[in-house]
Amino acid sequence: MILNRRKVILENKFVIEGRTIMKIELREYKLSNINADERFSIVIYLKTDLEDIELDYLGKPTSDKDKFEESFNFLCNYNGLSSALNRLFIELDSRIK
Repeated sequence: MILNRRKVILENKFVIEGRTIMKIELREYKLSNINADERFSIVIYLKTDLEDIELDYLGKPTSDKDKFEESFNFLCNYNGLSSALNRLFIELDSRIK
């Protein structure tokens, strides 16, 4: 996987559910070096004061080049960020157990 693009969603320190969030990014990884078969994985990245995590945002690879911008806009303009944070926190909590 090759990091193709990334956009910062949030880079201001804040506390939520007892965790200090340092940074949230949306990242797009190119899954193949072959241009004819461009497939991308879109992940959300979270960095806290104690740990960091990347989680698949779409749940499957995509060949749609516009999907990255669409996902970014959804996360920044609607309730997508709160549900994404919930998913990330659940994943982090499951690592502790």
